[in-house]
Amino acid sequence: MNSDIENEVSQFGICEKFKKANSKPLKPHTVPFRPFEKIGVDIMYFGNVSYLIVMDYYSKWMEIIELANKCSDEVITKLKSIFSRFGVPNTVISDNIPFNSYIYKKFANDWDFNYAFISPHYSPSNGMVERAVGIAKGIMRKANEDRKDFVGLMEYRNTPISGLNLSPAQIMFNRRLKTKLPISNKLLNAELFNNIREKLIMRQNIQKFYYNKTAHPLSELKQKENVRILNFKNKTWEPAVIVSKHKLHPRSYHVKDQFGKILRRNRKHIRKSNTPFNIETDPNDEIINTSQSDSEVTLNSQTFNRSDCNVQRRSHRVRKPPSYLSDYVV
Repeated sequence: MNSDIENEVSQFGICEKFKKANSKPLKPHTVPFRPFEKIGVDIMYFGNVSYLIVMDYYSKWMEIIELANKCSDEVITKLKSIFSRFGVPNTVISDNIPFNSYIYKKFANDWDFNYAFISPHYSPSNGMVERAVGIAKGIMRKANEDRKDFVGLMEYRNTPISGLNLSPAQIMFNRRLKTKLPISNKLLNAELFNNIREKLIMRQNIQKFYYNKTAHPLSELKQKENVRILNFKNKTWEPAVIVSKHKLHPRSYHVKDQFGKILRRNRKHIRKSNTPFNIETDPNDEIINTSQSDSEVTLNSQTFNRSDCNVQRRSHRVRKPPSYLSDYVV
């Protein structure tokens, strides 16, 4: 009887529409083998100014670079300056915009590094840099309050990481940074630190253990299976159908919503549904160009051939001459 009630409720569309979000086990990134092998990048807004945030997955070293605009050209110029100091990474993880532009992909090919885009609306995929954004905002607030500029950033780079007892500066440069605080010259000498990666893996496993206590694995989804996807505006679950599984990201799927639009969604934002939907799939839907935008696949090639700048244009209003000039040629 209980199972009959559960089946009846599961087929009730209103109940499915307003369910809570899924929770799934933590799947952390593989720990790199060296500094600046894998980095995360994001754009932060603070005080009406845009900043490029770069976080190294190995050393937790962070860069905060002010941007004149959000164009791909501007972002690439700043990344080149960072690469000239730390070297070219193997992998750069980022959001889609403006990093999915044609110019950025050409830059990645020319500089020989791989790029990876996170699932739309799922910032935990790039949780390292999302945490860096929170730290950066805290540093900027304190800098504005104390008028200490970027002293806070230097202090962060010199602060030991919990469970590691080494600072980002020590992991990156094998030495401490000299600050305004008095310190012995011996402590500023270069040192060789061993087993850093093993300690990072142990630290990561501890975090994973406690997180997974309240999370449960989510089942695989099949092609043409009826599902519901989370609407991020009103936080409800809308009808959709599975088109295909993402080839590069095992927890991402391409789905077709009730309006016929093909979207990429993380498994956390997809829920199985027992309610039948009238969403028809087309064989052409299966052929998805993964190099296109990961938020909506129905974009044309022009999207990638231009810089992702927000060009401001002045509004034009209709000019009407005053009535007393109606008899004159103006």
